[in-house]
Amino acid sequence: MFSFVAKIIQQIAHYPKTMIALFSVLALLSIYPIENLRWEIQLQDTLNGKEVEADYQAIEKAFGGFGSLTVVIQSKDSSANFQFAQNLARHLENDPAVHYTEYMTDLDFFKRNRLLYASEKDLDQVIEKLDKIKDEQIRKHNPLLVDLAEPSSLPPTHDTVEIISQIEAKYFKSLQQDFANQQGSIRIIDIYPTTSISDLQANRQLLGKVQRFVKKNQNGINVYYTGKVYDSIKAGKALLPEAKFAGGIAALIILVLLIINFYRQPQLIFVSAIPLALPTVFTLGLAYVLFGRINLFTLSLGLLLPGHACQIVTHVFSRYFHEREKKLSPVLCIESALLGIGPVVTASSFIMAALFSTFILVPLPGLREFGILGAIGSMLNLLTCTLLTTSLLLILQRKKPFDIHFDASTYRHRKRLFSFKVNWIIITTISIVSAAAWLYSGINLQFLYDFKQTEMQLEEREAKALIAEIGFSTYDPIIVMLPDSSFNDDLVENFEHLQKKGRLKDLGKIYTQYQFLPKTSVEKKHKIETLKKLVSDDILARLNSNDSAAIIEMLDNYENDIKEFELSESIRRKFSDKSGNSGVFAFIIPSSDPNNGITCRHIAEQLQQIDGIHDRTYKVYGTPILRATLLDTILGNIDKSILFGTLLMWFILLLFYNKLSRAFFTLLPALFAMSWVTISVHLLDIHISAYSSIAFVLLIAVSVDGALQLWSAYYEKQGGNAWTIMQTKLLRIIGAQGASFVGAIAMLLSPHPGIKSVGLIAFIGLLCIFVSLFTIYPLTASTLDAYRILKKAKKRHERLIRKNP
Repeated sequence: MFSFVAKIIQQIAHYPKTMIALFSVLALLSIYPIENLRWEIQLQDTLNGKEVEADYQAIEKAFGGFGSLTVVIQSKDSSANFQFAQNLARHLENDPAVHYTEYMTDLDFFKRNRLLYASEKDLDQVIEKLDKIKDEQIRKHNPLLVDLAEPSSLPPTHDTVEIISQIEAKYFKSLQQDFANQQGSIRIIDIYPTTSISDLQANRQLLGKVQRFVKKNQNGINVYYTGKVYDSIKAGKALLPEAKFAGGIAALIILVLLIINFYRQPQLIFVSAIPLALPTVFTLGLAYVLFGRINLFTLSLGLLLPGHACQIVTHVFSRYFHEREKKLSPVLCIESALLGIGPVVTASSFIMAALFSTFILVPLPGLREFGILGAIGSMLNLLTCTLLTTSLLLILQRKKPFDIHFDASTYRHRKRLFSFKVNWIIITTISIVSAAAWLYSGINLQFLYDFKQTEMQLEEREAKALIAEIGFSTYDPIIVMLPDSSFNDDLVENFEHLQKKGRLKDLGKIYTQYQFLPKTSVEKKHKIETLKKLVSDDILARLNSNDSAAIIEMLDNYENDIKEFELSESIRRKFSDKSGNSGVFAFIIPSSDPNNGITCRHIAEQLQQIDGIHDRTYKVYGTPILRATLLDTILGNIDKSILFGTLLMWFILLLFYNKLSRAFFTLLPALFAMSWVTISVHLLDIHISAYSSIAFVLLIAVSVDGALQLWSAYYEKQGGNAWTIMQTKLLRIIGAQGASFVGAIAMLLSPHPGIKSVGLIAFIGLLCIFVSLFTIYPLTASTLDAYRILKKAKKRHERLIRKNP
């Protein structure tokens, strides 16, 4: 199979001009798709399209962005702060990019309607108090009643009903969010967009509008920004340039490798650079065609694919140089190189593509896109690097072939490291120790659940310090989308019932439109009518000025409010969708830190206890759900990718060799390398995160390339035994395996902690692969040599005995 693919590539390579023209056209066609790629680099974007655990697409479409642009203003003038916030809210009121803006609790609305919001118990207390005052007034002015008690020497005092403080303490305080400190010197404005948090362009435009308003109206007020909208902008500013920087470092490393390899033939640096770059360009173009975006995982392909391409180019050139050493023409050398190295490179690329494709088993759209594009990119590396490299070599050498300076030594004597018995003892000892250490380390591996160490943390210290003074909630709310407003009361009752039972330990308050509606009943109406009859000038005179004014205001507004009651615009917009359907959203505030992955899992489990969420009548989304889904999806399925990837690699090796023992010996260094990676991670006390776990799958693919090269040469019997093959192939293997470090080193320079953790595991793994390759292969191969020598010696001895009995 792989020889057949190599022959096809060799036949296509006979048309170099066509190949160069084809790849040039494809490169030009890739410019537009790459320029129009959406850069969706938020964690939630990796779930885009996943409907098993998250309903955020439907909620986002109806509600808007999951997060806000939080503007923190500070000055000594509290009235100026309030006026600034109010003017900004009015400025954005009719903006189509803004869903709603919050900067204060609607106290004026509550005060106007406090009589409707008062509970029946509160009304009973007021009526009882007023009735007592009225009774005292009647007794005082009734001449027929004589008070036989001695008159009090104390001056009369005003009785206090305190209906305002009762209602606010019992009701409003439990609902409202503080948007300012007591002095009013610090105030918060929360702006919720209608667009997705992932839309960097929309986020920048919204921030730009606010900044332009601030510039015109600041007038001595200090303004700070925070919130998810601002974080996404800052993350984009930090991640994209740093990703380009990491890509530049990767390109620089590859350039250094090319210079080291081709410093005597500098023209070959150009011949190598183009085939190395184009497959990644084609893959990015296909990302637009297939998915229209680059997500947090596929972003790393720009660092991984060039390393694999560099491996292929290194193998092709090494074999080409080896053939040129025989003084053959460039055409014959290229044909010989493609037929000689082609099957091995094809098998290695198929293994790489197969391992990438195993990410499809992880039901996370962002990771599946990574797997699909990685598999396609691996095959593009195979085709582009072989066909374009050979095409350029043929075109550039038609008139005058390059002078090739290739230092290679051929050893004609046999040399083995140790005897068969010693080799066998060493291999057995290493195997037992590695297996025991691997089992112990694998059981005791620690997982990193702290999202502060895996997500980009963009601290706005001034803003967060000011927010802390207010007591404003720093936890993003969990958003619940209801079929309609009639489900509000059921949700609240069920939530409060579960909370009383202690089954929602990590959930704090719930906010629905239902809670902001006054509780009306016939009995309550009768009590209000009774209260109205009790109020008179004499009784009001006995109250303090605040309570008497409040009662007059309540009674004046009562008739209008009870007939045509409407919630305030700010409250209605908070719980409405973008189409104006009221009461379809509810908000649950976590009481525990969602940066803890275990807490996120607990929150997700507790939410499933709520009726409507459990049976999926309600749609629900929030940061804890996103993170719990990410952990459960990746950590719960990555073992399938590792297992299936290993089986696929085993199957491809069997197809390549068509012999069980040869496939096993080729796989052996990879198995040792993976066990040593696990041991190293445990000894270095590195915790595996949801991100870094994917590195193990990639390492399996990378680990087999060098072993394939060595064992293929060994089985071809190219000039000597295991030791001499190791000597002749050493520089090529070091160069090819060294190229695979390019992606790992570049990822280590990434500003994103998650991507950096992938790079760390990959770097450790590649070191283990190097050590395994240059210890396990010579030990195993020299053991086979010693065994064959012993076997031949025994046969000779038997023949001698037969001849001389």
